Amino acid sequence: MQQTTTPDPSLELIGLVQRLSLARSLAEIQSIVRSGARRLTGADGATFVLRDGDKCFYADEDAIEPLWKGQRFPLGQCISGWAMNNRRSVAIEDIYVDDRIPHAAYRPTFVKSLAMVPIRTLEPVGAIGNYWAHQRQPSDHELDLLQALADSTAVAIENVQVYDQLDAARTETLQCLARAAEYRDGATHEHTERVAGLAAQLATELGWTAERVELLRLAAPLHDIGKLAVADAVLLKAGKLTDEEFDQVKEHAEAGASILSGTHSDVLQMGREIARTHHEWWDGSGYPHGLRGADIPDAGRIVALADVYDALTSPRPYKDAWTHEQARDEIVRLRGRHFDPAVVDAFLRLRP
Repeated sequence: MQQTTTPDPSLELIGLVQRLSLARSLAEIQSIVRSGARRLTGADGATFVLRDGDKCFYADEDAIEPLWKGQRFPLGQCISGWAMNNRRSVAIEDIYVDDRIPHAAYRPTFVKSLAMVPIRTLEPVGAIGNYWAHQRQPSDHELDLLQALADSTAVAIENVQVYDQLDAARTETLQCLARAAEYRDGATHEHTERVAGLAAQLATELGWTAERVELLRLAAPLHDIGKLAVADAVLLKAGKLTDEEFDQVKEHAEAGASILSGTHSDVLQMGREIARTHHEWWDGSGYPHGLRGADIPDAGRIVALADVYDALTSPRPYKDAWTHEQARDEIVRLRGRHFDPAVVDAFLRLRP
């Protein structure tokens, strides 16, 4: 059976370490490791295992035939658990003469020999496995290569956790600022939450994936964060705004986009897109750039309707709250002018 080989495992390892240093998600780490671990030793298969409490979770794999991706096994009943519990690597030439191997789990597979190394030796968070379809004794050098990869994987996982924490902290801070912007405009923090909730419902109705819907729910509250850059004398003015004052208010769209710029966070990138485009109109008469139709990002089109609906149905110092029926009729009137017809239709299915 043909094996995956590499002309220079050391160069391969250097490349994998470099890629891991740039990884920004666990899924990206898994993708790098599952294929890289296999190439390092010319194995017929490799698995990426994560510790999940007292279980081993086989999160990913790259193999000539399916192994155990997506399955969980007790730590004490699988060789990856043994490597984690004992905090050291293991190589087994014949798995069927080793009592640490759950033979019943292996019989349906191609595996005859294996090597397993823990991800982090102090407090292992997982393991990397290599498998061969013929009996083979993995060498000490191959174990060293796999352990070096596992050590780099541990660092990459810790880095991702730090980045996630920083992104979460930054998002939370900006969402607090978004609420501050709403307070300045005479609204309350419930406005941002209601807009986010309706936007998520609309996106679901329009067929967005659950992951993208959740992204929108987190990003939508940032839609008016740019109001922080508008002077109080203009933003809080009780009477009608002059043309010059309204021009100042319109600048909040670009100001919000600037506040949210320069980030790798998916939430903040979508928030930037929404801040910039949720005042664009389907017919091209909106601001700040006069975008038209499908040129307006779909997240901006959805939040545009959710924002207007909530503004219409909420009381303000200068107006009473509209009823749902009044707001619905206004949204229908503006279908194809202000709002994307598909978003209006989704809204009517949700709230007839």
